Order: sequence, then structure tokens, then C-alpha cells
Amino acid sequence: MAGTWVGIQNKFMKRVAVVIPCYRDAATLRDALASVYAQTYGVDEVVVVNDCSPETEAIEIVLRDFPGVVYIKNKNNIGLAASRNVGVLASTCEIVSFLDADDMLHPRKIEIQLSVFNTGVAVTCKVRRFSDGLNDGSVAKCNDKYTVKEYADSREIILRNQLTGAALLISKELLLSVGGYDERLRSCEDFDLWLRLLDAGVKAKLVSLPLYLYRINESGLSKNYSNISYWELQVLQKYFQRHARGGLDSFVDAKIWAFWLIKHILRFEMSLNYELRRETRKNIALLGKFPMLVMFLEFVEKFRILRPVGIVLNSFGSSVNK
Repeated sequence: MAGTWVGIQNKFMKRVAVVIPCYRDAATLRDALASVYAQTYGVDEVVVVNDCSPETEAIEIVLRDFPGVVYIKNKNNIGLAASRNVGVLASTCEIVSFLDADDMLHPRKIEIQLSVFNTGVAVTCKVRRFSDGLNDGSVAKCNDKYTVKEYADSREIILRNQLTGAALLISKELLLSVGGYDERLRSCEDFDLWLRLLDAGVKAKLVSLPLYLYRINESGLSKNYSNISYWELQVLQKYFQRHARGGLDSFVDAKIWAFWLIKHILRFEMSLNYELRRETRKNIALLGKFPMLVMFLEFVEKFRILRPVGIVLNSFGSSVNK
């Protein structure tokens, strides 16, 4: 029995940091930080990375009430992926986790993730969405009844990624061993990281509890639609190159590409963002070696077959891009 206790004690003696990139999030940063300091397993280090925000003065006013925070201000705006890397490199802890400055953590997030953590895996959890008008996320019910699903192959998420990126908890050494976040990506950097981790032989564990609390920002969805198509396909191209399957010369990869284009068409029907529609049409043309796929996608897009689905999803407040 004593040996069991020593093992548990050693497992929880690892130091944990939370990295919080911040850009135009001064209004929500206080809630984010409060949720970190309310953790049932005390966090050892909190690193806030100000990505050259125009709200710098307001951010620094908030941080006056959190003197223990490690504060870094980027000289230039470098994006979310690069800012997370800056925070990871600045951390002195063995384990790093993340929080976007407009989101919050359930009080037991770190505790429960650590209970299934080891240095060779990446741990994430489910998401609970909340809005400013219904800010009940911080008191979401949570108990010890949960399951843990393990992923070991990137093919398990290439069509539908259920691994929450911002909820990641991982060994700092392991994260850096795969190169951290790809700083060239201005979106979809989480999807790219999960694919690279799995391709490197790292197993991912998904805790079934909604321990990451995602603030719904409806005003930000439409403008993001115009870029998401481009960055998702950049991630897919990297994936194809790693697997040396010849890109869109492979019918398997062409079907993956077509699946994501269907998703982009649906996003257009939800947002009516015509820049996204033009981008999707260009990406359909890249499937030229597979004319039947091109014909099918052009038919769906031109005659707006998915319009009713987009209307239904909008009525339920669904977010396809999260």
C-alpha cells in the first residue's frame, strides 16, 4: 500500500505551467486567470504572452492583480502558434498546458488530466461552450465518472478531429521534440500538432468530461471562415507529404480533400461568406485528376444543396469551425 502511495505522490510532484496567449482579450483575461488559480491541483506557473495587442494597457492593468504571473510582451504580432511556443520556452515546468485568454478552465481540469497523464502521452478533454450572457461554465458539474479514449494513429482524426487543441496537457520535453506549434500556421495549428504528435508515435488521451470552457464569440466566426479553408488544406498538404503518398495523385488523399471541401461548402451556407465560397471553388479545381469528384463537388456547391443543413445548424447555434 505504501508503494502505491509513493507512486501516486511522485506522479503528482511534476510542476505544471499554464500558457495563456492574449490578443484583444483584455475583457476576458481576468476570468481566464481566475479559473487557473481556482484549480484543485495548484498550478506552479502561469505565463501570459501578450501578442503585441492594441489593448496592452488594459491587459497590464488586469495583471496587476495577479503578481505571480510570468508576463511576456511580443515586440511584434506573431500569431497564436508562435505565442504559445514563446510561452512554452519561457516556462520552467516539466508539464505545460494551455488556455486561450477568452476561455476558462473547469476547477478540476488539471487534477483530472494529471490522473491519466504520463510523460509519453498528450492529454486533452471535452469542451463545454458558454456565452457572455450565460456565464455558467465555471460551475459546470463534474464528477469522477468519466472515460478515457486513446488515439494512436493520425488516420483516426484526419476526417474528424475530436481532440481539443487548447485543452492540451503535455510534457514540455515531448512537445518540443516534435517542434512545438508550427509558427507558419495562422489557423488550424492545433489540428496540425495532433497529426504530428500521432505520426511521431505519441498517444493522445481524451478525457470524456467537458473540462475546457469555450466562450462562444459569434462575431468572430464569420471573419474566420474566409481563412479556415486555406489553413486546413495547408495542414492536409503537410500530412500528405509526411506520408509520402503523392498528394492529390492519390485517390485516398483526394477523398480526404473532398471531405474537407464539403465542410467548407457547409461553412459558406452557414456564414454566407462569399470570400470563402470563392476559395472553396479554387480548391475544388485542384482535384482535376479526379473528374467525378470535381463534378460532384461543383454540383453541390453550385446548386447549394447544403443550404437547408446550414440553416438548421445555425438555428441550433452550431460552430462547425471549432
